[in-house]
Amino acid sequence: MRRQLSTMGSWPVDLSTPPVVVEQELKGRGIWDFLGCFCRAVKETSASERISYIFDHHSDHRGTDDPKLDTEAESDEYEDRSEDVSLAVELKYLYPLLKPGCSDPEPDDPRPVQPALYPDDKPASQQQVMAFLTQTIKETGESAITKVEIEKGGQKESEFWASTWIVKKAGSPEPLDREKRLEGYSWASVEICSPKMLANDGQTRSRVQSILKALMSKHRLVINGSCDTHCHLGRIDDRPYSLSTLKRLAAILWVSEPTLRSTRDPKSPNYDNVYSWGFELVKHSRLAKSLEGSEGLLTRRAVDREAHDIPDRQIVRAVCGQKTVSAKDLTALREIWSKTSHEELGKLLSGDARMHRRLGFNFSAFGLEDERARTNPRTIEFRFMEGSTDIDMVLGWLTISATIVEVAASKSDRRFEAALSRMLQKSLEGEREAVVGRETRGDRLGRDFAQLMDDLGVSHDISRGFVEKITREN
Repeated sequence: MRRQLSTMGSWPVDLSTPPVVVEQELKGRGIWDFLGCFCRAVKETSASERISYIFDHHSDHRGTDDPKLDTEAESDEYEDRSEDVSLAVELKYLYPLLKPGCSDPEPDDPRPVQPALYPDDKPASQQQVMAFLTQTIKETGESAITKVEIEKGGQKESEFWASTWIVKKAGSPEPLDREKRLEGYSWASVEICSPKMLANDGQTRSRVQSILKALMSKHRLVINGSCDTHCHLGRIDDRPYSLSTLKRLAAILWVSEPTLRSTRDPKSPNYDNVYSWGFELVKHSRLAKSLEGSEGLLTRRAVDREAHDIPDRQIVRAVCGQKTVSAKDLTALREIWSKTSHEELGKLLSGDARMHRRLGFNFSAFGLEDERARTNPRTIEFRFMEGSTDIDMVLGWLTISATIVEVAASKSDRRFEAALSRMLQKSLEGEREAVVGRETRGDRLGRDFAQLMDDLGVSHDISRGFVEKITREN
């Protein structure tokens, strides 16, 4: 393409502008329409301004400050809009019941303790707890049902996903050393699943907050290292995200996973996913396995040459804007963008082994490799956040998760490019264990997380608690 244009005269491109970016613009906009703007740029502007003139004054207004105008239409795909992002949360807890004849082992806890009505019958005790929690949710004005009631009615959970909170037995939570020392309790494990809700609807936060306040005040919900907070992100209309959106999401999660996972307590008994499976994408996915041995750094010239396989303009700019790029990261991005179907991409981002099928960033619903994946909603699941009885932390994690998906869904959101650029640079730094100056490892990890949140546009009020947690625990 550059050789063809060179016959018309000099190529008015700033040396700092990567040639591959120009090529991507030509591919995306149509050569004749672009050339009209190109000629105006040559005639009317200085050489130092020509590239920005061409990109910003093209007839469809790409590159403006108006996100509605700065779009990159896909001829073969439907549009994903940030305002259509939906979320649903899964909260896993332990629930203590007081055995008959025993005194309360935690008398200073102001929350009421419920007596075990069926102390020798675990299934009946489990149903007792689920009924208690379901009733509390109903008292807030929400619809709620237990899984037992669903099964008795001959229905499926999927029939309630859109409208109803579902309470059921959780698989992973179990009493650990601290809970076992509290003599007088018998324990049940519970999972509380919200219906899908619009992520950026102001009512969503208040709905979840109201329910959590009621549950936390009326019940002795307990968390330990075996408890998790999972978040499902999808489209409110139940359509799967377009393939390009999933690829953008995979790209930013690949490079930012170490920073996002720093929210986990390294001293937790579940840090290595002993109790619940949420292993690292960058270690256990098929993509990660295919990149073993891909080490080293690429210079800007090599990056310019290799990045042309990626048709996403923001990713190309983020990659080409680096002085050097990890060979593994660039190969990963190219591999992600080589996939031609949701199923291919879903398998690439999942692991071979059953325990690695649903990773911390879980794309298995698109890989369709088992019955659970085939019957689950077509969502991406963030499943490595620890359990919490801190309402602000739960709400904050929902906001952070939804924001990441929102910036990936909008092809023009500048936050995506900013975050991707920073994370590509951070991946070169690696894990510096040594104290640098007066900055500890915890300080550095907290700072990295805070910078990522700034790039994503997450407010300090929301990110502050996570930064403090990261800094304290590391």
